Amino acid sequence: MKTLSNINPELMDILNGWSEWFDYREYDLPLNERGEQDMEYYCSDEYLEEVMAKGKKHMGPPEYARVCNLHTTAGVPSELRKKSLELSKQLADWLCAKYNAVHVVYPENGFMSWHNNWDCPGYNILLSRSDGNGFFKHLEDGEITTIDDVSGWQVKVGYYGGKTEDPYWHCAGSRGRRETIGFVIPDKSFWQEMVNDICS
Repeated sequence: MKTLSNINPELMDILNGWSEWFDYREYDLPLNERGEQDMEYYCSDEYLEEVMAKGKKHMGPPEYARVCNLHTTAGVPSELRKKSLELSKQLADWLCAKYNAVHVVYPENGFMSWHNNWDCPGYNILLSRSDGNGFFKHLEDGEITTIDDVSGWQVKVGYYGGKTEDPYWHCAGSRGRRETIGFVIPDKSFWQEMVNDICS
């Protein structure tokens, strides 16, 4: 997973338009909560070893989380859900992506535990916004690397392998508010064109 240093002004206009409409700091959103809600543990080296030891019994998605999925979490205000779906379509059209995989908001100390998404392999584009207190961790060549959020929007791109490939273990969390919009692209050349568009 790598962070892109430049974001196309057209894409930033879409993202900033959303930011002006939706201030995630002002919403008390319902949460999908699984587990004991301990971000420090479920994003730790210890828990990574525990979930990796499950092998193929790990299904792919995070087994523990504390987030609000604006598309699927029960109780999200209808206007907010509608606007999020409209944003997802607008971004998908701009990126020429088939669909949006996720749009989640992290509360303070929200997280997604270590997981590998091998149930949904493909090339990824992750658009994240935070106050700079969030992080994305991933396992690469046997080493855990942490990508700290910057304040504002940040774009990360990378590949999640399927069950017949090396799994891509990762987790995310935040000590402040954060949101992430994700897209999965099955074709590498098409994904690379999208990455080039984002950087142009």
